[in-house]
Amino acid sequence: MSPDRSPRHFGARVARHQDDRLLRGQGRFVADICPGGVVAAKFVRSSEAHAAIASVDIASALDAEGALAVFVGKDFADCEIRCVSSYSGFQESAQPILAIDRVRYVGEAVAMVIAENEYLAEDAAELVVAELDASCAVVDAETAMHTTSAPLHDGWSDNAYVRRQAKTDGFDAAKSSAPHQVSIDLHNARHSGIPMENRACVAEYDSRDQRFRIHTTTQIPHLVRAGLAVALGVPESRVQVIAPDVGGGFGVKGQLYPEDVACCLAARRLGRPIKWIEDRREHFVSSHHAREHRHALTGYFDDAGSILALEAEVVVDMGAYSVFPWTATMDAGMAMGILPGPYKITEYAVNAISVCTNKTPYGAYRGVGRPAACFSIERLVDQVGRHLGLDRAEIRRRNLLGDQDYPWHSPSGLVYDSGSLVESLEKVLDIGDFDDLLQRQSDARSEGRLFGVGMAVFTEQTAHTTQEFKQRGVPIVFGYETARVRLDASGTAVISASIHDHGQGLETTLAQIAADRLGLELSQVRVEYGDTEQVAYGAGTFASRSAVLAGGAVIKAADAVADVLLEVAAHLLEASPGDLELDCGRISVAGSPSRFIETRDVCRIVYQRPELLPPGVEPLLESSRTYDAHPGTGAYANAAHLASVEIDPLTGATKVLSYAVVEDCGPMINPLIVEGQVFGGVAQGIGTALFEEFLYDDAGQPLTTTFSDYLVPLMSDIPDFRIAHLETPSPHTIAGMKGMGEGGAIAPGAVLASAVEDAIAPLGVVTVNRLPLTPERVLAYIDQATQEGHSA
Repeated sequence: MSPDRSPRHFGARVARHQDDRLLRGQGRFVADICPGGVVAAKFVRSSEAHAAIASVDIASALDAEGALAVFVGKDFADCEIRCVSSYSGFQESAQPILAIDRVRYVGEAVAMVIAENEYLAEDAAELVVAELDASCAVVDAETAMHTTSAPLHDGWSDNAYVRRQAKTDGFDAAKSSAPHQVSIDLHNARHSGIPMENRACVAEYDSRDQRFRIHTTTQIPHLVRAGLAVALGVPESRVQVIAPDVGGGFGVKGQLYPEDVACCLAARRLGRPIKWIEDRREHFVSSHHAREHRHALTGYFDDAGSILALEAEVVVDMGAYSVFPWTATMDAGMAMGILPGPYKITEYAVNAISVCTNKTPYGAYRGVGRPAACFSIERLVDQVGRHLGLDRAEIRRRNLLGDQDYPWHSPSGLVYDSGSLVESLEKVLDIGDFDDLLQRQSDARSEGRLFGVGMAVFTEQTAHTTQEFKQRGVPIVFGYETARVRLDASGTAVISASIHDHGQGLETTLAQIAADRLGLELSQVRVEYGDTEQVAYGAGTFASRSAVLAGGAVIKAADAVADVLLEVAAHLLEASPGDLELDCGRISVAGSPSRFIETRDVCRIVYQRPELLPPGVEPLLESSRTYDAHPGTGAYANAAHLASVEIDPLTGATKVLSYAVVEDCGPMINPLIVEGQVFGGVAQGIGTALFEEFLYDDAGQPLTTTFSDYLVPLMSDIPDFRIAHLETPSPHTIAGMKGMGEGGAIAPGAVLASAVEDAIAPLGVVTVNRLPLTPERVLAYIDQATQEGHSA
């Protein structure tokens, strides 16, 4: 920040602005929106994973009490969702709004019932009879990829959306010359975000203006508008998307869904607002899934433990359709890019395959590819250390990037701009009391208890740039954000931002940034977002990018407004703009605090006394600016995690005893919010590591459709927690900012797998390679280790 606008709010621990109203039950969610004449929608979903639709009998449903209409696939046949990657060889899928002649996963909508209220809609929906002729379902990605299973989409050659390969020039030589190698196969279970609020929408159609307005639970209002406009066949100017308060997003609300399109179409057909609220079972089978990766890694290394080359196969089960706006290449692409991780690996070969199966389509979930990549590379590094008899901290010290290595050109093509990896590792060992944990482990082992310690280090790519998204082959390149800053006549700043705040605290952090740049108190700043008619155009909130990109746009726009303020104030104070300071709601002459004018008085003069303005200054205090970070591959945060666990050898239950994190996300706008994001991310990561898994049988039937089957962490599962910070600024972003919203969720799988393996080690050698670590799996690892120990 420039000297005349020194930070007073940037870096302060400020509580989130919206917390008070939300905690008092004063939020406004989609379920609270009830326009006049609104009616309810309910979807009838496929009970088969793969089947031809023989018929859909709607006669009884139409005769049901309160029923207004029933739509089937042919009614919306002229609309579909397509999301095509520009990658060579990508096979395109067209997702119907309602299935027309074939269903491709359990949960795909085959009919839509409209009734006077949700209870009558539910009753009528139960009367719809869909006759489905089941076909063989493709459930396993390995089977889909390696056998002659019939393609799931017409015109496809096989069931791979796309296959991608990359290899550095020196890989073969490094591989052949390395004296050691270890290999490991790793599996990450299919799971997803489980927000408190399920998906919902209220769609309205104005026949006079031929315009749609939809309130929906989305993180990306402008991108949803773009997708809706294409699907509906209308210009974007005729679609208004409003995202009010959203009760958790986590990526699962970061894409366009067929239900949004269907509600818009039904509203136009019936001339009445349509409201749909997803129930929890629907969420389990129809909201997009994530995280199902299988990685096969081989590391080639020398006698000292330096990893010379990495070879990887990445297979991701992307489900039945490519989702908008990410495409079916998203997760595999992210994983293949970040797999070399925070290490000085210079040679790399990777084969990545995105596979189509008869499962719920695959979308974004907090971390997108990086939790799986972190799990894989950290597990590999542990095995390298074990092979050479090095402890897990030492093998990392020998391979981590140091300060002198930046900028680091990863063999995957990413360019890491900055970091503090070694310092983060040493600091987490300190704050996590590593030596004490080892003593506790020794004591526990002497008593026959299974006590383990695990660690992981990672680099997090944030603030992905336009250049980066262009390389990913997505249909909309969204590497920038926009902000509009306006001062009104009373001196209040209104920030219109293209992001969306659904728990990240952006409403607060953007206000902190603007308050500093304009010299205002936080109470004088209001942040608007979520309505495509009211806020600037941008992509929305995802991928640890919003504080950097939206924050950068706010800085640029606020500085432009501040320049006008200073010019007007200089004219009124008979001073030079360069001699003035903005702070505490006033503009004063540096060194002469008695010579000042209140900022609100300058604003009033600009708008209401234009005759007092200096020549050439217009009566306007408003600016819109966009911000795209440095044209590289992003700003790189990093972190180190350390945890301890104890395993019950009789039940296989794993108890997380302690957890420590050192996070480096550059200069922190608000440390309190950063810590909240880390804490929440780790809590979700514990779910990834120990509990969460969408299971299917061989016919593609989901087996986890309630919270009795799909387990999530409780507060009692969250351990004692310690967080410390480092602040290495990015050399390429405004104010050195980096993102961090996904960081907490990236490492827990790797950390806890390492800890569980360490806990079992006294029984025998075992490699923990599959998540989640359910009691059944842990018991199997214990049995395997015991057998290995006996055979040894």
